[in-house]
Amino acid sequence: MEQLRADMSEWVSGFTILDLYGMGIALCVTALCIAALRLLLPRALATLARRGGVDYDRSAWRHLISPLCATVLLIGLWAIAVQMPVPDKMQVGYSKFLNQIVAVLLTVVVSYGLFRLVNAFGDHHFVRLRDLHDPRAVYVSAVRKIVGVTLLVVATLVALGQLGYAIGPLLASLGVAGIAVALALQDTLGNLFSGFYLTFDQPIRPGDYILLDTGEEGFVEEVGWRNTRIRPWANNHVIIPNTRLANATITNWHLPVPEMSVYVYCGVDYGSDLQRVEQVCVETGREVMQRVEGALISWEPLVRFKEFADSNVNFVVVLRVNDPTAIYVLQHEYIKALHKRFGQEGIEISWPVRKVVFPAGVAESAQAR
Repeated sequence: MEQLRADMSEWVSGFTILDLYGMGIALCVTALCIAALRLLLPRALATLARRGGVDYDRSAWRHLISPLCATVLLIGLWAIAVQMPVPDKMQVGYSKFLNQIVAVLLTVVVSYGLFRLVNAFGDHHFVRLRDLHDPRAVYVSAVRKIVGVTLLVVATLVALGQLGYAIGPLLASLGVAGIAVALALQDTLGNLFSGFYLTFDQPIRPGDYILLDTGEEGFVEEVGWRNTRIRPWANNHVIIPNTRLANATITNWHLPVPEMSVYVYCGVDYGSDLQRVEQVCVETGREVMQRVEGALISWEPLVRFKEFADSNVNFVVVLRVNDPTAIYVLQHEYIKALHKRFGQEGIEISWPVRKVVFPAGVAESAQAR
């Protein structure tokens, strides 16, 4: 204790007027720089925000003012500390201690500034997507939290390294623990990242009607963290893991636009007037599309004859809807109307017909009996 008091007395007695002046000037310069940042930087950022058409109060860059001021303060305090007349026998330890403290504090300030910037950008995009009812808002919030935790871990490791702690073994331990956790949560993490892909690439969106190569179909209700919910016409929920959905072949009836063709297949007797058949089908299509909600009224129905089948000349009628949910109603109403119109016009849809031919000898023997 006596030795410590003697060292402190020697240190204090080494101060001169010039040292005090130098530290005072450094302190004043630091205070002026901080005041200038506080006064001028918000105005400059507000001007840039107005030029970019962004509200300054919602600008992310304004969150960097406090970390910048803290950095200037830290630099000023370091400049004051290095001017202190330290006894020769304490010079090495003092310099090492000062550099470590400055490095740790600088790491904390920089990490804090990045954390505020990431949070500000995340909040801005989260609010914008939430107001648009975009499901990506959930993942923006998740990414913001993950980045924040990552910054905290990296800052802690860097600070420990600056203080002289060996972070290699710690990183190795974290790596082993991370591998163990990843193996234990393999399915969950796979579904999570598949959910990220589905949300940001958007092959499907809530409200879309989709058909999977495995047979499931319905309206997309929600793309969640682990599962995606679709609602078929039966009005229940089919819950599909995101990994399975990400690897499936998907037919999205709402992309690129909801407008799509509706095909109605039919056939008429070989004795029919095909020109008249085409005319009747087109007229019936126009009439039905005028009264079915969701049908594309401006569309002109098409008739395309396809083949000479066993009993009929087969053809397809092409109608169109601007809402996929109207497909089944349009088919239903058109088939009823076309059947009725064929009956009125005397156009026949033949039953399956088979012509049986007997050899000559067999036919004579049957007549003789």
